[in-house]
Amino acid sequence: MTRGILGIDFGTTNSVCAWIENGRPQVIPNDRGNRSTPSVVALSHSGEILVGESAKNQAVASPQTTLTGIKRRLGSRDPVRLGDRWYAPEEAASWIFGKLKRDSEAFLGFPVEQAVVSVPARFGEPQRRAVKEAARRAGLEVPRLVNEPTAAAVARAFLEPEDADTERIVLVYDFGGGTFDVTVLAARGRVCEVLSSAGDDRLGGMDIDALLYREASGVFRRDWGVDPDTDPFLAQQLMDLSERAKIELSSRSEVTITVPFLNAGRGLAHPSFELSRERLEDLARPLVERSLDLVRLALEEAEKRPKDIDALVLSGGSSRIPLVRSLLADYLPLEPESRVNPEEIVAVGAAVEAAILSGGAGGFGVRDVNSRTYGVEIEGGRFVALLPRNEPLPSRRRRVFTTVADDQESVEIHILQGESDSASDNISLGRFLLPGIRKARKGEPRIQVEFSIDESDLLRVRAMDLDTRTEQAVVVTGSGAYGGDAEKLARLAARVRALAGAEDLDNGFRSEIEELLLRAAWAVESGSEEDRLLVRGSLEAVAGELLARKRVTSV
Repeated sequence: MTRGILGIDFGTTNSVCAWIENGRPQVIPNDRGNRSTPSVVALSHSGEILVGESAKNQAVASPQTTLTGIKRRLGSRDPVRLGDRWYAPEEAASWIFGKLKRDSEAFLGFPVEQAVVSVPARFGEPQRRAVKEAARRAGLEVPRLVNEPTAAAVARAFLEPEDADTERIVLVYDFGGGTFDVTVLAARGRVCEVLSSAGDDRLGGMDIDALLYREASGVFRRDWGVDPDTDPFLAQQLMDLSERAKIELSSRSEVTITVPFLNAGRGLAHPSFELSRERLEDLARPLVERSLDLVRLALEEAEKRPKDIDALVLSGGSSRIPLVRSLLADYLPLEPESRVNPEEIVAVGAAVEAAILSGGAGGFGVRDVNSRTYGVEIEGGRFVALLPRNEPLPSRRRRVFTTVADDQESVEIHILQGESDSASDNISLGRFLLPGIRKARKGEPRIQVEFSIDESDLLRVRAMDLDTRTEQAVVVTGSGAYGGDAEKLARLAARVRALAGAEDLDNGFRSEIEELLLRAAWAVESGSEEDRLLVRGSLEAVAGELLARKRVTSV
């Protein structure tokens, strides 16, 4: 087996590394001996980048120089701020990958250059590209991305494979810190075939923490006259205490939340209040029921009923919440399997995928599905799907289109991701031009568009004039159709400054524009191409809004 291929569960709140040695999975501890690393980045007082436990420990003292939930920002063009500098989300995430790489190398005793990384099943094209880019910046090549619930099923099949002559239907319920996924699979021996996936990349334990924080904030405002939303230090304390209370309430019926040495206007106080598991469940119930709606959707798309499920696998720390297990038991009359720690099962599955790639897991097979629908925009702003969601991977689809005007010499291919029939309701992944079309009456040229998607759910698009054989092919990237040229960015910034100067803007919007222009100036002078891409997207949005205001005022 090739040395140095890791399995990484890059999580919203915590990340885990694993590795297959002599046919057995091993979770790799970090430099503190812990089996998971907080996915937190911070800036020390001396300007040093901190990652993991040291960053999380600093959060209460310096919340303004701490970044959490970075995974949720991947794929966005909006940069993140750390101290007085702006960074692409991929850059911030790369620091976490870098620590995971260094800790793994120190434990294993040899260089690590490759990793299979898990991602939420509902991650779209820009997010998947961003994960690979973040790992690449940390010196890790990612030969494959694996969907998190698929990785959990792979770990289960690797550790205790089914009878090769018997097919069993497995449901993986993956409720993590920042995302939720559910996958239905058919397992036979060491072969897993994904039948369907559903999920929400904005549903996770962090959202339950936020509800508990809101509850605590209300108590503080009512009983002590203190508003945590106006005090970053108190707000961070309450967020940490809310997360801790949620975890403790998995094994206790009641906890006490206490903030020591609070200056509440009447001298120092030690305010506290009781939080019961019953109250937690009242707050969290809508989120857990949302996850069950997605379970029903996944079963429907797999053409299965609850009674068809033979095995239930839980993954993610939030799956430990008693309410989750209670509502799942009401819907699926199965005891969840407990072969692997829910917080580690995805990393183990990613390590198995790494072993498959390097030849260290003979006889093992995985067939996943794509998580999103991809297609193009056509005349009238309509969306035509070429690759529907839950299509087996890898996959390739072609469709022939034509022109909408006489003597048309080129066509624009607008690539979209989404489920709506209206192109404007879906996510634009980019545009490209196919020139050199044979001049003819509209409707005569034949333009073949081909979408292909690989095992990592990454998309490539090709367009060809079937008459002239002229073709263009693109690999869709997270930065879409934006360019990263510094000179063009400087011109765009100057245009935005001029437009803003000619308008009577409220102070809040003008401050936002000034801050954006400062970011643009830094990106032009010393930022990377990716930094310029991110700022350009924000500048174009502001320019569009300013132009819209100008048109309205000129009428």
